[in-house]
Amino acid sequence: MSTAARCIRRRRPAGAHPSSLLLVALACGPALAEETDLASLETRWHTCVRQAFTGQPLGMERRAAQRAALAACKPQEDAYVHAMLAAQEAEARARATSGGVARARDWALGAAGSARAVVGGLMDRLRW
Repeated sequence: MSTAARCIRRRRPAGAHPSSLLLVALACGPALAEETDLASLETRWHTCVRQAFTGQPLGMERRAAQRAALAACKPQEDAYVHAMLAAQEAEARARATSGGVARARDWALGAAGSARAVVGGLMDRLRW
């Protein structure tokens, strides 16, 4: 599943009206931009490798031509790998942050439930 699809699935409340997708898409803007940027960097790198490989002399050994094509496109490869690693790091950071927020929310809900039970018990005792 793509990063943008996960973002939309995570942020869209269950049973939400389809028109709310616009708000969700706006909230997921960085994920959508990041995904298209990665795709364009990958396409640029693959195009460079194909062009560099077809530009090699005909008598050259296949493995040598492949190595030369990869060496010629090293800057595009580095840009693509750097962007992919940055995206993975950002996703891992977001997952860790959302996990902390979820734990805090669960703790607060648990504390509120306990307080409600205590107050309910006191109210029951006062009624008798």
